[in-house]
Amino acid sequence: MSSIPDIPQELVAKIVGELHDDLPSLRASALISQSFLPWSRLHLFFSVRLTPRNVYAFRTLVAPSPDVAMYIRRLDIPLINNDLPSSALLPPESLAQLTNITHLSAHADPFGFRQLSEAQRGLIARGLQHVTTVHIRILNQFWALPEWARVLNGCSNLTELDIHAQSTGWATWNADGLQMPIADGQNRPRLHTVRISGDCKVLGPLGRWLVPSGLLHELHTLSIDVVYVRGDYDLPDQRPALVLAAASQLQEMTLHLDPPMTLATGDSHPISLTSFPHLRTLHLKDGEDANLSESLAWLNQFLHAGLGALEHITIDHGMIQRDLLEVPATTWHALEELLLRSEGGESRFSGLTFRGYNKFSFGSPDAFERFEALLRSYLPRVETAGILRIVG
Repeated sequence: MSSIPDIPQELVAKIVGELHDDLPSLRASALISQSFLPWSRLHLFFSVRLTPRNVYAFRTLVAPSPDVAMYIRRLDIPLINNDLPSSALLPPESLAQLTNITHLSAHADPFGFRQLSEAQRGLIARGLQHVTTVHIRILNQFWALPEWARVLNGCSNLTELDIHAQSTGWATWNADGLQMPIADGQNRPRLHTVRISGDCKVLGPLGRWLVPSGLLHELHTLSIDVVYVRGDYDLPDQRPALVLAAASQLQEMTLHLDPPMTLATGDSHPISLTSFPHLRTLHLKDGEDANLSESLAWLNQFLHAGLGALEHITIDHGMIQRDLLEVPATTWHALEELLLRSEGGESRFSGLTFRGYNKFSFGSPDAFERFEALLRSYLPRVETAGILRIVG
């Protein structure tokens, strides 16, 4: 009978893989034989979630154990109960030991930015040298945006950035005065995906960082799913600068159209689909209080110069039957004309999807069927072409 060290490594990996959700068995297998140790560590330490309860034990573990630190690929330092003081803080000295991290998800201030020396900032850069994906959740700590920009400006492997920002009430945001550091040099990120969500006021400082730094020029996917409330509607629209900076290579774009994005620019050429030569997928999202008529009118204006490379549009609106009835017939007709025309050849366009039907708006069990029938009746030619989809 063969001993455990004689078992092929592929079989050891398969055995450990079957135990990836059984942590006690993974630890036991590592104790049974050194053959299981690296594979068990890979599953035990691949993804680490730090909280105030375990962060000290984690620091104690990795400090003398570089063999453990090398297996950590994903690090999550979440915001606990929406409270920064209750969330974990990881010293830069500990982060610097995690040189193989590729994914980081964190709250606004996971390293204690305000107390860092320049040497400690260098340790953070060392720990994030291989990071490809960063997710940041900011709750009121708007001051952390320049700190994150300074850190990420040196992450040459960074390709995906996801920032969600929220404010909990009045006078918690004052982002206009934030000085955002500009990225330069060979080590700056090469972003392919950027997602921004939450409070619309985060767009100002992010625009002052991402646009002049040239970090959006190679972007393939851009999502701006921010929320406007009360006085926000009177603020300058920060979305056009971001989408135009990313336009040349963009293939997928998500926009929140409450309110519709400004299409007029400082020059004689308004923003339209022709500004995005490679755009294939367009997602339009609205809040339940948004005006569907205004959103569709915006879409018609955006498409007026041609469909280009566009293949699919999704309209995600909190719709009820009344919203459909309030859209002028001329708007529906114009949308059909724009989607079905072809400029000197076959159009690539293959799908218009409506999402967001509010199933609680009607009491009768056939409410969605009536809603769907009404929507199809407004777009009969699109329906006949087989490109209309309605998702309940």
